[in-house]
Amino acid sequence: MSSHIDSTYLCQLTAAQIQEILVLNGVLIQQYQPQSHRWLTIAQLPNLGQLTLSLEPEKAAEIDRRLHDREIVEFTAMTTVMNLNICDRYVFIPLLEQPAQFGNDCSQLWGRICLLGNLNSIWTSQDLSWVQALGQQLLTAMNMFAGFTTNIVTNRGNSSTLSELVELIERIAELESVCDRKDDFINNISHDLRAPLMNIKMAVRLLKTSLNADRQIADLLSGHRAGKYLAILEQECDREVELINNILELQRLDLSIDKINLESVEISTWLPTAIEPFMHRAGADRQKLSTSVSGTIPPIATDRFCLNKIFTELLNNACKYTQIDGQILVSIASDSEWLTIAIENQSEISKQHLPHIFEQFYRIPSSDLSSHGDTPTQPSGSGLGLTLVQKLVQQLNGQIHVSSTAGWTEFAVKLPVGDRN
Repeated sequence: MSSHIDSTYLCQLTAAQIQEILVLNGVLIQQYQPQSHRWLTIAQLPNLGQLTLSLEPEKAAEIDRRLHDREIVEFTAMTTVMNLNICDRYVFIPLLEQPAQFGNDCSQLWGRICLLGNLNSIWTSQDLSWVQALGQQLLTAMNMFAGFTTNIVTNRGNSSTLSELVELIERIAELESVCDRKDDFINNISHDLRAPLMNIKMAVRLLKTSLNADRQIADLLSGHRAGKYLAILEQECDREVELINNILELQRLDLSIDKINLESVEISTWLPTAIEPFMHRAGADRQKLSTSVSGTIPPIATDRFCLNKIFTELLNNACKYTQIDGQILVSIASDSEWLTIAIENQSEISKQHLPHIFEQFYRIPSSDLSSHGDTPTQPSGSGLGLTLVQKLVQQLNGQIHVSSTAGWTEFAVKLPVGDRN
């Protein structure tokens, strides 16, 4: 029972998870046999029968050497499956007995994980780092079960160790079930929370349209409190929708439910589309919104949804907290390493609040200054927007900095131009 869990079961479970998440043609987990200099296949998905890599001895030796040097090796090769030659892409990821820490070079190669894809397969550095980390967790689990096995053999008359092992396995299965139920709950509640609010919002709009369509009623309601009440109802409904969306998005990021979808984004064409709605809003609120692009900005590999969410949230805050006739500046610059998007606006955050603005549910005691120029008395917003922005920036391997002085506040987002681990 224990040896089955140590090798086949845990490795097969890990291979299945990798194949499902990365959508691969196949996954192999192999253990290195130093005496014979061969690789023993522990787990293989799907079961391809007799799978043979058509590698020249020099190429195989080079791959082994690079794996012993703790390198991730990617290449294309001919694979023979059921007497058919197929050209595939491969990635070999080393698994180490004792992962190097603090510069320790004493790590021993335990084995490797092989990812099998076609010529069009694309693996990001984040994907490969995740697979390697998962492989190291696999080795930790196998060593833990091996310890239990040793105790069982040493203490054959003692059934407590075996019961602890069974209890641990059951606990792992229980935790996996809890995680699955939590994921299902997040997906279901996303619809259950949004649907009633969207219905309320639609009903308010239809009511306003109906009232305005009847000239007699429209004249009767002109200046009446009913119009103000409808506007408040619509505004609060929008606020609740935004709050729910932010909570669900933060939950997804914490659980890593959604993967980053990298694509090439041309900033010169993305910016005008992203900023257009705010140009109309700033004009209506008598604010001056201007943009500045320094030199030629190259396209970057990023997640378009995350980029739009970051930009929209920051620019929305800039409009919200800028008074009438105030200025908002959006500038974009690039160097060999970073693309920097800076959003400045004429408002200042006090030093006591500045260190806390990225904390969940932290709200600065100030309200929307743009609509009527009234003196703020109550905090506005949910206190989740900037928390979400910070997590999305981190998800993109970027950085975000804030500074506020002399009546101006600047949020600067730096995103990597090239691939980063």
